[in-house]
Amino acid sequence: TESNGPASASGSTLFQLNVAINSAKFVPNVARGAPPDLLCEVAFDGNTKRTETRKKTWKPAWNEDFTLLVTARSKLDFKLMKPSRSSATLFCQGSVDLLQKLTESNGLLRNKKLTIPLAAEGRPDGQRLGELLVTLTCDQVNMSAIQQQSQQSTGAATGDSNNSGEDLPPGWEMRRDARGRPYYVDHNNRTTTWERPSPLPPGWERRTDPNGRTYYVDHNTRTTTWQRPSTNLLQAQQNFQDWRNAQNFQDFANRFINMPGAGGAGNADAGSGSETGNGTAPTAGTGGSSTTGSGSEDGGLGPLPEGWEKRIDPQGRAYFVNHRNRTTQWEDPRRLGNLKPDEERPLPEGWEIRYTREGLKYFVDHNTRSTTFTDPRTGINVHPSATMQYERHFQWKLGQFRYHCQSNALQGHVKIQVSRQNLMEDSFHQIMRIDPVDLRKRLYIQFKGEEGLDYGGLAREWFFHLSHELMNPMYCLFEYASNNNYSLQINPGSSINPDHLQYFRFIGRFIAMALYHGKFIDNGFTLPFYKMMLNKPLNLKDIETVDNSYYNSLLSIRDSDLEECDLGMYFSVDYEVLGEIREHELKPGGRDIPVNNDNKEDYIQLIVEWRFRRGVQEQMNAFLNGFKEVIPLEWLRYFDERELELMLCGMQEIDVDDWERSTIYRHYNRSSKQVQWLWRFVRELDNEKRTRLLQFVTGTCRLPVGGFAELIGSNGPQKFCVEKCGKETSLPRSHTCFNRLDLPPYKSYEQLKEKLLYAIEETEGFTQE
Repeated sequence: TESNGPASASGSTLFQLNVAINSAKFVPNVARGAPPDLLCEVAFDGNTKRTETRKKTWKPAWNEDFTLLVTARSKLDFKLMKPSRSSATLFCQGSVDLLQKLTESNGLLRNKKLTIPLAAEGRPDGQRLGELLVTLTCDQVNMSAIQQQSQQSTGAATGDSNNSGEDLPPGWEMRRDARGRPYYVDHNNRTTTWERPSPLPPGWERRTDPNGRTYYVDHNTRTTTWQRPSTNLLQAQQNFQDWRNAQNFQDFANRFINMPGAGGAGNADAGSGSETGNGTAPTAGTGGSSTTGSGSEDGGLGPLPEGWEKRIDPQGRAYFVNHRNRTTQWEDPRRLGNLKPDEERPLPEGWEIRYTREGLKYFVDHNTRSTTFTDPRTGINVHPSATMQYERHFQWKLGQFRYHCQSNALQGHVKIQVSRQNLMEDSFHQIMRIDPVDLRKRLYIQFKGEEGLDYGGLAREWFFHLSHELMNPMYCLFEYASNNNYSLQINPGSSINPDHLQYFRFIGRFIAMALYHGKFIDNGFTLPFYKMMLNKPLNLKDIETVDNSYYNSLLSIRDSDLEECDLGMYFSVDYEVLGEIREHELKPGGRDIPVNNDNKEDYIQLIVEWRFRRGVQEQMNAFLNGFKEVIPLEWLRYFDERELELMLCGMQEIDVDDWERSTIYRHYNRSSKQVQWLWRFVRELDNEKRTRLLQFVTGTCRLPVGGFAELIGSNGPQKFCVEKCGKETSLPRSHTCFNRLDLPPYKSYEQLKEKLLYAIEETEGFTQE
């Protein structure tokens, strides 16, 4: 809405504000070290706008204009961000109270130039890091209407502030910043917050560990946390826990949802929601009408079994009550077809029915502490083809895979020499020249022009950087799954490269090598891609993992009555490849077959198959052929798609406490001041710089499933090591083959921080001592 006069913009009316983000400058003690890449983001009323990134400068100048739709009470938050490959980290920020500026200018902003102080996040009293220059422009705003609204709300605001006049907890103090805004200082932890602290909830206690750090003890659940609890936080956690428990119970209740014959079109008595509806069936005592007794007949299914009753819940969904067992369920017992008189009898004393994660029923005998698939009432095995060895944890599966790799290992080594400037082409030609079986030999990677010896560290870096190159969408071999999902899938337009099948065969070999040698890659594929690798069937849920909006549209087709709302759909789809619109028939003659209630399930399944296989079947076959040349796919038969992703990509989240616990020291100890400074430095880093530090020392920014305790060195497990080495004027050095950091005995924390930052941001290449 554009403002056209004085009466058109009040406190809640939207109007257009032109914001020109000009430039930023920093104080001298901040503008040191390597200049960063910076962009500026302005956030307002839940919306954001971003400038372009200015590369490697302490004096960024954007000079970009944005038109924002705001109200007079909007607050403009300006954030300077350091972009990375997948995210952006906050560097500093400042804000503008738009109402204050409008009041100062009598409601009219004409090229109003502002200098906004920049400070670190969450530090209203913190050191000023620099300033941001912006220009604001808008038409006349009716300030009298805004002032009237402010006066009307003054009484309520005053009452609220009086109600919050409780005493602050011990060690807290209220202060006001330069603009008069109250904030609160926690002298216990030396932190500040905008939110007024409240007393600890009942059953909580504040304690201090031997290092002087404050933590909180919940005597109700016998747990501890570093975060100060509040009533709102505990309520939010309880709501989340209740929601998660309800979801788990709902998933368990819907375990028969895909059984043949359930929820079909012939279920005239239950309706479309009775057997496929979400949620848990109501208990026998809840509200709802009883529509049939034990002798009712409908839909040609015959009477309900003795002791069963069909009821309707308040939402109109049918459910079934078993009065013998006092249980309820959504499934019609006549459709399940497996209720026999013997199964209606109660279990013997000490027996219990349970279900596996796959929904299989089994029986627990607490008398002998044993389990069985045989029903003790009938003596019949309820799942003749099933075995009780259904649960295998990930570590067991990984051990089986490693056993296959070690038992098929070859003696000797294979040398791969590449240049960093031509990494992809050099690697492609060398790997495709080598006999695939020889790729199981120990790898010896050498970067041209570097003297480093590969005891595992160079190989980790080679896998990491080459995977980053291969999966770059700019090469047209892979593409992002959707606009907001950066997992990778095969690009149907990759056929524009005449050698694309050879490249996919090469990528298959490379991925197999990463799994065989236990190395991680930089970015992963979509979960449906891993399912296709494992030859598992695709379903509608797989669409949700890559494109939520497309998934919701398919859900609406599935749940709609297509006889009432004619969507004009046929068994054919149009799609674009390299600017050309093509048509694909989902089945022979599909362009003439309309989609209706009877065939919409077939249509959705065909759409799912087409969505993941369209134009990529040849590429996928080439990838799998290259993979099988190195290791057989049968070695992966125990894994599901998520476990395969974890084994290939590792874990990206870094737990600093686990890192510190799993570190060993040489010529230092845990109480050395340099070691204390090191962990202080690591905790102050953002996640991006932590991964850079991890890559600087180990050669990769990913972790094994077991965390830092399972880091691998040249000859097996090798913990992270910090060794005292060099002079205080030297830079830190790393030994990626041995996960070792050589840390000189620096004299101050500032010196250690400066040297480490320079090392992790500027180092490239290997040499020998």
